Amino acid sequence: MENLVIVYDNRATEGFKADWGFSALVELEDELILFDTGANPEILKENLERAGVAPEEIDIVFISHNHWDHTGGLSFILERNKEIELFVPESDCNRFEELLPETAVCVPVSEPVQISERALSTGVLPTGMDSPKEEQALIVNTPAGYLLLTGCAHPGVVEIAKKAVSICKEELFLIAGGFHLNEASEEEAERTAKELLELTQLVAPCHCTGDLAIEVFRRIFGDRFIEVAAGVEIPLEEDVNV
Repeated sequence: MENLVIVYDNRATEGFKADWGFSALVELEDELILFDTGANPEILKENLERAGVAPEEIDIVFISHNHWDHTGGLSFILERNKEIELFVPESDCNRFEELLPETAVCVPVSEPVQISERALSTGVLPTGMDSPKEEQALIVNTPAGYLLLTGCAHPGVVEIAKKAVSICKEELFLIAGGFHLNEASEEEAERTAKELLELTQLVAPCHCTGDLAIEVFRRIFGDRFIEVAAGVEIPLEEDVNV
């Protein structure tokens, strides 16, 4: 079965460690993609072990943006996997190349690009910030539909979702990750949630979304809302209740 597994988040299920940051595993039939790496190498190590995943099994690491709470665990992956493919925003590629062993590959991303047979980047979107200046998100074609993973959604989660829909040419199955609404008012969170209602079947907000906004999404999406934390596994198969 193909799954999305949250391995790093501010909240955690029993047996997993919670910490500020985000990372998720996309388990496909023929490949394993690690989206972001959380903040702390030791916590990422423990949570991956708890999830039953060895770093050597990971085929691709996808970095949404260069903030510490999304890249801090990368050193652990590189210690154990010398042949990783690393996809990062183009402006950050030189920085990451310095960390890689010679057998690993850093792939700079600017425009939407296929990173494997069933996964692609949205391409980088401007954040309007000094750092990070740009951020990318991951689209995965799953049996249930298109999955969109966001790191912190600094460019705006609605803008990222619209970009993904324009690429996929259809409504998304699920948007999961940080929605960057931790300082938003309830009214702003409501506007965002209502806009996303038209773009995706399901949402699984976490990390920098903030507790208030998460509760707003729970209320507005109803049974289309998925509660997530480190350790939560979401099936990506057709007709599976999540």
